[in-house]
Amino acid sequence: MIEPFNFVRMEERPLHFESFGSSTGVGSVGQFKGIVNPETEKLVSVVGAGYKLEHNDEVFPKFEDAIRLSSLNTAGMTRDVSTSHGEGRTVVSYHFPEHRVSIKDGDEMDLTLTVLNSYDMSWRFRSIMGAFRLLCANGLILGDPLAEYSGKHTASLDTDRAIKDLGIALEVYLQNADALKEYPEIAVTPIQIDSIFGALAKGSKTMLKMLDETFNNIYKEEMGNTLWALYNTLTDWSTHAKVKNEANAPSIIINREERVRKILPMLEDIRLAA
Repeated sequence: MIEPFNFVRMEERPLHFESFGSSTGVGSVGQFKGIVNPETEKLVSVVGAGYKLEHNDEVFPKFEDAIRLSSLNTAGMTRDVSTSHGEGRTVVSYHFPEHRVSIKDGDEMDLTLTVLNSYDMSWRFRSIMGAFRLLCANGLILGDPLAEYSGKHTASLDTDRAIKDLGIALEVYLQNADALKEYPEIAVTPIQIDSIFGALAKGSKTMLKMLDETFNNIYKEEMGNTLWALYNTLTDWSTHAKVKNEANAPSIIINREERVRKILPMLEDIRLAA
């Protein structure tokens, strides 16, 4: 049984500045307000006075209700909650073992759903459909924007729309799974590999070397010189590559996944041309 959520409830605080001309010695910043973590008394973000604070303990349970009311099979569903940036960013990850797909014999993946919210203005409330490869624990990234739900911080969660969008996302997941089933049978050339690694590394020689080593020493050995090996090299980096600041690892991994998502069309071009 999944336990109830237990979030730090952020607080809105007025902002002040030192004012020698004031009788109190301070002045107020009327156009802005602060979002504060009451457990640490640290400022998480500064937002406009009209910003509507959507608390995690309100929006995430509503979205979880939408999950249960959607066409997703929630039997055996698990949930993991992680935070970063002083509880300013929250990542809630769901795992759906009933939506398991076999890419090839002995190589299966489960449907996942990653739900994001932030108090520091870095993320809008958002859910992203993905997958989890059971053999290597890589978070597999889907590139279709239809596999997402998002909402503004200035509006309450639209549960009906979330239910509808989750149903669409499930269909997109199954379509992506069908495409991924072709990846193990498609050979890739050194030029294609270099092009994709170069697009992800963006000039970092250290990262290029790491990607080359991961591909040649791990995934090529397991899967051959294939598009599936190339794809798993990318998701291995986003999921497992060492981060310098462990406290912010959840946010860093989300940002890495966004980088991988942007180059997935290059892999699809290879599949379609095969």
